[in-house]
Amino acid sequence: MDTNKNDDVIRLGDIFRVLWKNIILIAIITVAVFVVGIIYTFGIARPQYSSSSTFLVAVSTPSTGGSDNVNLSDSLRLVTTAAQLVTEDNTLRPVAEDNDLSVTELRDMVSVSYNTDSFLVTVTVECGNSTLSMRLANELVESLIDIANTDGSGVDILFKNTISMTSSATRGVYSSPNRALYLAIFFIGGLVVACIVVYIKEFCSNKFRNRDDIENYLDQKVLGYFIDDKTKDKNLSKDEKEARQVELVEPGIRAYEPYNKLFTNIRYSNVDNPYRVIMITSSQEKELKSTTIGNFACCMAYNKLNVVLIDMDMRKPVQHKLFKVSKDKGISEYVGGTCSEGEIIKHTKYGVDVITTGKKVINPVVIIESAAFKQLIADLAAKYDYVLIDTPPALACSDAAAISKLCDGVIFNVSMRDVKKKKAAIAVQSLKDVNANIIGVNVTKAVADKHDDSYYYYSDKYYSNAQLQPEKSAPTASATGTKSQTNNSSNTKKSK
Repeated sequence: MDTNKNDDVIRLGDIFRVLWKNIILIAIITVAVFVVGIIYTFGIARPQYSSSSTFLVAVSTPSTGGSDNVNLSDSLRLVTTAAQLVTEDNTLRPVAEDNDLSVTELRDMVSVSYNTDSFLVTVTVECGNSTLSMRLANELVESLIDIANTDGSGVDILFKNTISMTSSATRGVYSSPNRALYLAIFFIGGLVVACIVVYIKEFCSNKFRNRDDIENYLDQKVLGYFIDDKTKDKNLSKDEKEARQVELVEPGIRAYEPYNKLFTNIRYSNVDNPYRVIMITSSQEKELKSTTIGNFACCMAYNKLNVVLIDMDMRKPVQHKLFKVSKDKGISEYVGGTCSEGEIIKHTKYGVDVITTGKKVINPVVIIESAAFKQLIADLAAKYDYVLIDTPPALACSDAAAISKLCDGVIFNVSMRDVKKKKAAIAVQSLKDVNANIIGVNVTKAVADKHDDSYYYYSDKYYSNAQLQPEKSAPTASATGTKSQTNNSSNTKKSK
């Protein structure tokens, strides 16, 4: 199976759906970044003030006509040179020393500008003090004039009596930061960051996002979809939450309906050749596969079907805890020849017959591949409407792959909140490698989308108003994720 087949396909509609789904997260991140921008703009960023002074470079050179005419080319060179002299150390040093600054600090504050068709040069100083910016701008021009008239290195030859201040600096005006621009940048930046976070959360996650994601990635149809109703977990401890997920509860409540849907989907997925021997597995532990198959068996029994459930997770059996029966006298004893078929079948008050694992064995594969076990499956299939088998996770050992050869179909359980995509894909492929007939995927611990929320609102309302009275002889069924309305709710056990 190509595990990356549909992983990189992201449609425009998916992007808008994900953005809308995470609109609150986007708003929170955007507001948080914008608040940081406000704090930085008004509290951290130092305001800067700029002040400018202007000087004139007036140079006259004699021409051949005997009259004084300005040589524009030479004058432009002098203007450029004068502008460069402003930022030279000789000009900056005396001003810096007078104001307790270094030459480098002062140079970073100074900018010089001029126009090629003018003899005016503007010196601008930007710093954090409006008065200081004014003083520095004026002193720089004065320092330049002093050097132009007195410097003996040749500067005085070019500029003596040619530079004069035409406009002195005034008190500096606010120049930066541009608060409106900064706030706009932080707002847009926050929005971009929020969208990136949502994209990574939804599309770069190594876990499944939704039903379509599971179907596309595993190339399997979703048969069952069990919502994890977190609103019921608010005041529960971790152990209580785990216990709540593995309860066997009565029919006639919301959480019972998904099992009916799962049963219907499997029952009519192959009408001509129905699945009667069905096993369940998952890729890893704690995906509620044992709880799912136990409740599924109760659902079948409640629908007047004759069903037997075999616990073949011989390393970590659970079914004897769920149905409150003894683990002794199970599959191990039957294959070993110490118990008959009738002795290992345990009848429960839920209408489900249960066969437990029996004593622990070192190598369960020996039991799975024995002729006695194969014959037992065939005999049970002839007596019961459905034979359900609980198997270990497919990645934990080879038991599930071996048992799948004896089954009509396999239900692959996926815990959306726990399992990673690649692990699930590898587990599915391991089953396909032995030609297992995978009926489809059952999803547990799923997150409700808008459609699911609407469905469950109306189903809750329907069931709360309905007076469902099952027959006394009818077995009670079960469902994950909801508290039992019977006294059995206090005797919950931990799921695998």
